[in-house]
Amino acid sequence: MKHEELSAFGDELIEYRTHFKWALIIIVIVFSVLEARFFYLQVIAREHLSALARVSHVVRERLKAQRGTIKDRDGNIVAMDIPVHSLWVVPKKVVDLESETKRLVELGILSEEEKSRLVTRITESLGTKKRDHEILVKKHIVSEFCPEDLERMIFSKQKKSLICPRCGKAFQDERAIVEANLMDLPGFFIKTSMTRHYPARNLLAHVVGTVGEATKAEIERSKGTLYLGAIVGRSGIEKSLDAYLRGVDGENVYVLTAGGGKLDPSTLPPPFNEMKPVAPVTGKDVVLTIELDLQKAVMEAMANQNAGAAVVMDVETGEILAMFSHPSFDPEPPILKAKNDDLDINPVFSPMLNKAVSAYPPGSVFKVVTAIAGLMEGATTKDYNITCYGYLEYKGRKFPDYLKGGHGKTDIVKALSASCDVYFYMLGDILGIDTIAHYARDYFGFGELTGVEIGEMRGTVPTKRYYGRMGRPVFQPGFALNMAVGQGDLMVTPLQVARAYAALVNGGKILRPTLVLSVGDKKKTLPEILRQVDFDDAAVAVVKEGLFRAVNSKEGTAFGARIAELPFAGKTGTAQAPERRSNVPKDVEYWLKQDHAWFVAYAPARRPKVVVVVMVEHGGFGGRVAAPIASKIIKAYYALHAPEFADLWESFEEEEVQPLPEVEP
Repeated sequence: MKHEELSAFGDELIEYRTHFKWALIIIVIVFSVLEARFFYLQVIAREHLSALARVSHVVRERLKAQRGTIKDRDGNIVAMDIPVHSLWVVPKKVVDLESETKRLVELGILSEEEKSRLVTRITESLGTKKRDHEILVKKHIVSEFCPEDLERMIFSKQKKSLICPRCGKAFQDERAIVEANLMDLPGFFIKTSMTRHYPARNLLAHVVGTVGEATKAEIERSKGTLYLGAIVGRSGIEKSLDAYLRGVDGENVYVLTAGGGKLDPSTLPPPFNEMKPVAPVTGKDVVLTIELDLQKAVMEAMANQNAGAAVVMDVETGEILAMFSHPSFDPEPPILKAKNDDLDINPVFSPMLNKAVSAYPPGSVFKVVTAIAGLMEGATTKDYNITCYGYLEYKGRKFPDYLKGGHGKTDIVKALSASCDVYFYMLGDILGIDTIAHYARDYFGFGELTGVEIGEMRGTVPTKRYYGRMGRPVFQPGFALNMAVGQGDLMVTPLQVARAYAALVNGGKILRPTLVLSVGDKKKTLPEILRQVDFDDAAVAVVKEGLFRAVNSKEGTAFGARIAELPFAGKTGTAQAPERRSNVPKDVEYWLKQDHAWFVAYAPARRPKVVVVVMVEHGGFGGRVAAPIASKIIKAYYALHAPEFADLWESFEEEEVQPLPEVEP
């Protein structure tokens, strides 16, 4: 028994020794691992962990991309981003308030009065929670751009100051002065932001457009590409090419210590060493088809009118050389304007509306459509004539001619040159409204968007089907007569008229008008022909003769606007468009009752290069008001392109245009 007990005790002892052995092994392994870990942490990874210990948090700062520059065809800048610098201070970080503010006075940044106000504001904030808040010290300190006219300045070594090449004034570079003395100005710092600058101001406001901050709805629709404070195009080219102009934002990454110091991410362990700044990508530059000197001439020619628009377009390429809507507006952001810098414009004249792409009744400038339709449909010929007594009796109603005494014996050439309404009433009755609408749409491109890069109206070309719909009158046969002379419900834009007359003289090419020559490195291929129209050459020749005589014959409605040494051709238009508005002054009320004055020209008459359209809203008679404006524009175009017309000038020099002959019955 005793032997058995000893044997059992021995087995237990062996088992205990085995357990102890494994426990000891485990303890040794654990302590070895811990010791190795301690060694790794305290010796091998000491620097790594010390670096991590210094990291408090990571700051990611958006670097806004500079918006692309917009230029005219000759390289003149018409829209650009410029830096705006302001001086700020954090009261808590100011070391010696009196010394630092006195230093700003010595540097010429602040006046004594401004210093006194700043000291008061900082002192008041020091005892409050606002001591950590930034305070604006001085808004828009002078730097590279002249504060008077925003022209880029040149540094004069002789005067040791910045000189504005436009106004000639000298300024000290306040930003450079402050930055050179920031070591003596703890708590003070400069903030720089970009703002849009429009050197052409109101000259190109409707074409170039404006920018503004993205709305909440726009941000949501953008799916992450826009953010609060993002700048987007609001109108004109700024809006239509916003995606190209905007560029791509970058990002700056800061690793900060608990004390607010900055650490170089490359010196830190992963993942911090992988945090690298991403440079912003500047937006693409845009070059316009606009010729700035011609645009200025257009603006000056329109200056004495209340409202209207003018378009100058190349008849072969569709390039818009000038597009001006009057009155214009100043697109310059308020941040850059002087207090008295706003244009004093009566809102009744709709300065924000681009009238060049807005729809109006065209009056007699539409008669070329009726004339082409009549000639091509066989409703009239060059030799066919009528006697105009000053009105047309139609279904018990008199349709009056603008010339009360009538035009007498009239053929289609005289009807165009003297703008005889009765002749076109007759054609309208024969053709019918649908045939006229067919030619207006399919041959001249009315009633459709032209495809120009900025927003535009479609206009209206009525047909029989158009009438009788909700809110519209039932069709009457007399509507065709009204449409034949450009009245009734017919609505067109000045740009559409320009394209229509271009098609008449360029061989029937319906062009896509363009305001853009290139975006970035990509140049636009011109012309862009939307479709080719098969005009009858004989019909076009008859119409051209009428348009030539409208300007260059004594009986022509635009004879007073002719340029004898280099003739052009054109058509006047006077469109009835009375308006009623409440709460307007008597002079405005009278103005609203007047007709719209139109004139369309192509120049030179022999080998046309441009078409010019002028529409003066409620201006009166087209030949008296719109035609002289167009003549001024054409003279300016000739002057700017004199070498191109040397041979034409000589060939026209001795030519005398005879009056229209009396038409035989």
